[in-house]
Amino acid sequence: MSSCLDALRSYFDTRARAWLHTSKDGTARTGGWVGLERLVHLAKQKKLTYEKLGKRLARVHTQVRIEKLEESRDRSAADVWATERICFTYYEGGTPCVECCQIRHEMRWVRVADGWEMVHGRESAMGHELPGVRAATAEHVLPRFPRDPDWRSGLYDRIRAVRYADAWWDGTNPRYPRFSDDCTNFVSQCLFAGGLPMWGEPDRASGWWFQFGVKPNWSYSWSTAHALYLVLTKAFGARVVSDPAELRIGDVIFYDWNGEGTYHHSTIVTDFDALGEPLVNAHTIDSYHRPWLYTDSPAWTPRTRYAWVHLPDRVRLLRP
Repeated sequence: MSSCLDALRSYFDTRARAWLHTSKDGTARTGGWVGLERLVHLAKQKKLTYEKLGKRLARVHTQVRIEKLEESRDRSAADVWATERICFTYYEGGTPCVECCQIRHEMRWVRVADGWEMVHGRESAMGHELPGVRAATAEHVLPRFPRDPDWRSGLYDRIRAVRYADAWWDGTNPRYPRFSDDCTNFVSQCLFAGGLPMWGEPDRASGWWFQFGVKPNWSYSWSTAHALYLVLTKAFGARVVSDPAELRIGDVIFYDWNGEGTYHHSTIVTDFDALGEPLVNAHTIDSYHRPWLYTDSPAWTPRTRYAWVHLPDRVRLLRP
């Protein structure tokens, strides 16, 4: 390989093929690249999830944007920051559908006798955002700026919440910071865009609010999954339903990865598949119309428990 870019192209091509060609028993061709065990595991889980939901994976398309490439002075090593967008085309019966996710990479490559070798790599995952890459990618989303909601109607506008979720699933609204674990910050923004009123400022342990300005501030419930769950169910009159089929677009799903009673992750329902199963958008691993089960997530465990939270159509604070 004549350059680090050639190595990067080969590496990401191999990743794309692994998503599609990894079998359900976890075997895959990795093209000689080391460190792809995690990807092979996730690809296996993706296929098992699709099979469980009656979907057939047909194609995987990836786009990779190199955000930054810094070579050492002697050109023997290179630090790379890249954003990998992956779109899965699958069939439900005869209907083609698309799910997308976005993974950020931080890598170090060194020159070896026959080309380049990756000696260190980190990927964005649950609780492991890579803010240095995120800052470099913000510029392409600046024009998409939904106007602030109108509280006078008192209604929760589900369509508007979902429009916001679809607009910003792969980017960061410049009015807000990007957190190291950004899932609940993103869901809160969607709920705010849909009409949920802020309250409790400036007590961080009370209410649900975000304070805009040069030095923004926010409540714990704005950015923490379990705290948002408590606010929605105790203050906004949301109720936990017994079946995900009872959810509607704009509702929220919470995830307790360890089954110990504390929710660690949140997503917003943005669509439904042909079987009526919710599809969700989320941040940290930026996801678009992802199956709600999340069994293909690196954070998922067999002990994972879910809370399916249905919001009322009319916003009414039960606790001031």
